Amino acid sequence: MALPEEMRGTFYRKTRAPVGSQKTLVASSGDLYRSRKLGRPSAIMEHGAGQSYGGDRRTANHSSYAGGGNRDAQLFLHPGPHPAARDRARYPSARVEIIGCPKLDVLPRKERNGAPVVAIGFHWDCHISEETRSAAPNFMYSIHALARSGIKVIGHGHPRIIEALARHYQRYGIEVVRSFAEVCARADLYACDNSSTLFEFAATGRPVIVLNPQKYRREVHHGLRFWEAATVGIQVTPRESLAEAVSAALADPPAQREAREAALTLVYAYRSGAAKRAAAVLTDWLA
Repeated sequence: MALPEEMRGTFYRKTRAPVGSQKTLVASSGDLYRSRKLGRPSAIMEHGAGQSYGGDRRTANHSSYAGGGNRDAQLFLHPGPHPAARDRARYPSARVEIIGCPKLDVLPRKERNGAPVVAIGFHWDCHISEETRSAAPNFMYSIHALARSGIKVIGHGHPRIIEALARHYQRYGIEVVRSFAEVCARADLYACDNSSTLFEFAATGRPVIVLNPQKYRREVHHGLRFWEAATVGIQVTPRESLAEAVSAALADPPAQREAREAALTLVYAYRSGAAKRAAAVLTDWLA
C-alpha cells in the first residue's frame, strides 16, 4: 500500500496474466520465469533475509537464490548487502537496490509478562543443499523433553512442512501455531534451524536460538546464516541441552543482545521504512 494509488497494478496468479509489455514485480524465481515468458520487463523483490548457498559449487547457481542463474530481472530489491552483492556481481547491467524488509514494519512485538512462551520452528526438508534440509528429526526429542519440563512450547514451521510437524507437536501436547505473526505476538523466545523467520523474530528485539544439526557443514560458508550471522542467537546442536540454552537465552544478557544486533546488521541494511523505500524505487523504475 506504500505505492501511490495511481501506480498500483493487478495481482496475477501464475500464468493468468496477459501477454504484454507492462512491467511486473515478482517475489520468486518461478514467477520471474513466467514473467519472462510473457515478454515483460521484471523486478524481483527478495523475500526473506536473502539467504543464498554460494559456498557450494553445486548450489551456487540455483535460480531461487541471489547470484544464481536465470534471474535476468531488470531491477532487484534486496533486504541487505549480502544478496545485493551477489546479484550485482552476476547481473552487472541490472539495477540493484537495497531497501530493507517490509515485513519487519508489521511484525507484532510482545511485552514480556507471565510465564515465558518458547516457539519452535523448522524449515522444510529441501534437498537443494545440506543447509536447506530440515533439522526437525534431529531436535524433536529435545523439544518433547522441553515441553514435558513444564515450559510452554508452541510449534511453528514452514508451510511445506507444518502439517507433518503438527502431528509430532500434537502428539506431545505442543500447540500448533501456523501464523508467524501469532508466534511474534505470543513468544518470548524463538528457536529455529534455517529460516528468515529466525532473523525476523530477532529484529523484534527478542532472543532466538539457532538449531544446528550435524548435517549443516561448518566448513561451508554461504554467508549470513552460514555462518557469520548465526551469532544472532545461542547456537545448539542435538548433543547439547536445549533446556539449558532456553534458560540462558531468556536471560538475554548484554553480550547476547550485542551479538544479536551485530548479526542483524549483516542481514538488514534498514529495519524500518522498507515498503516506502521500495515504493520509491518502483515508482522511479516504472516512470
